Amino acid sequence: MKQKSLSFKLNISIIILLSLIILAGCYTIFMINKTQNFAKETGESWLPSVLVTSEMSDGVSKYARRILGLLSTSLINSGEEEKKVLAEDIKKLDHYTENLNKTLEKYKKFVTNTEEQSIFENVVVKWKAYDSASREAIAINKQGKKADAIKHVLSKGRKAVAELEEAIQKLGKYNYEGGIKSTQKGADLTTITNITMTSIILSSVLISLFIFQIIRSTTGSLNNAIDNLKNQSVSTSEIASSLKNGSQILTDSIAEQASSIHETSAAINEITSMVNRTTENAKESNTIATNASNKTESGQITMKKLVYAMETIQDSNKELQNIADIINQINSKTAVINDIVSKTELLSLNASIESARAGEYGKGFAVVAEEVGNLAKVSGKSAQEIQELITSSQEQVNKILGLTMERVEEGKKVTAEAQKSFQQISEDISTMSSVIQQISDATREQEIGVRQISTAMSNIDKATQKSQIAVQSSSESSIDLVSQSEKLSAVAKNLELLIKGSALA
Repeated sequence: MKQKSLSFKLNISIIILLSLIILAGCYTIFMINKTQNFAKETGESWLPSVLVTSEMSDGVSKYARRILGLLSTSLINSGEEEKKVLAEDIKKLDHYTENLNKTLEKYKKFVTNTEEQSIFENVVVKWKAYDSASREAIAINKQGKKADAIKHVLSKGRKAVAELEEAIQKLGKYNYEGGIKSTQKGADLTTITNITMTSIILSSVLISLFIFQIIRSTTGSLNNAIDNLKNQSVSTSEIASSLKNGSQILTDSIAEQASSIHETSAAINEITSMVNRTTENAKESNTIATNASNKTESGQITMKKLVYAMETIQDSNKELQNIADIINQINSKTAVINDIVSKTELLSLNASIESARAGEYGKGFAVVAEEVGNLAKVSGKSAQEIQELITSSQEQVNKILGLTMERVEEGKKVTAEAQKSFQQISEDISTMSSVIQQISDATREQEIGVRQISTAMSNIDKATQKSQIAVQSSSESSIDLVSQSEKLSAVAKNLELLIKGSALA
């Protein structure tokens, strides 16, 4: 007879336990869905129906009170006041009627069977009868038969409203009882689910106890095997410690070697960077030299402009000098004319005075004096024209002076540009010297980088020697570890036989 393995026993027990859990889960989901359906029916059908029924009852009460209020108001008031109040009450009554009709229409979607349909249709019929009786009473009241209208309401209307309220109560009772039944069905399903789940839980506990017993029965044998494994683990631990030390040495050596390699790479990168810098500095020196040459040529052109501007200023000064001479000549002539005019006017005045003294004999002389005066006026006019000519000449002189000032400013600007160009040339030459110095520094740094490469390579050689020693130590430890592993393998086989069972009894 074959001995069943531990894994077989455990697998069978777990499969049974999982089957019970899955069965319990499926059954629980099914029962929860059933219970949910009853709860949904109660929440979405029965309870809303009860609420709408309550709204019907409330609407009927408001309608009835409004009818009585309307007829009472008609008794109290009369004439136009009665018509006004009656119209308002009828308007409110129509509003209540519309609300009741909407409530009845709202209830239609909750009807689920023929019995409920029959009860609901009875409510509709009773409502129409009551509304008809009330409208008849209003019509009688409008004819002026107020007492007959009240009697009609008390006789026919009271009976109709009583029947309507009874029908609404019956409909509400039907929905209330339906909700109670639906809730009770859900509660019954919950009770059945609780009983079933309790049974499944108890079965699961029994199976778990069986699994626990199987594990417990094999604990003793497993403990012995574990003790043997512990003994072997001690030996293996010692060997592993030796390997660990060797590995640590090897790790340190490799780390040192990696560090040296890193330094070598960094030094090479530094050399490359410095070479690049040298190349860039050379290019920059060439560019700066070219710029310096160009700026020197620009300075020469600027100086030529300066010479030309100065020559132009000189020509302008000559023109200004000529005009100044002309103005001086005009001033001299104007002074002579003004002197003649003054003397002529004085002589004319004296001649007029003397001719006046001579009386009849001086008339001819007076004519001459008058002509002389006219001549003086003409001379004065000419003097005025000459004065205007002088003014025009002065304006021309001012214009030339302005032009001269502009050209002088231009000369200053050109001179400043020349100074700036030569200043920039000086700065570029200074920069070129600095760049050349940087090239020299970069060359020295390259030499240092080469030395670092040599040192790093020496460190790599030393680290390699240490790595060889560590590898040899690890090899010797590995031989001992193989021997101990064989013993540990035998123990593992015994443990496997214990767990899986023997092939034959």
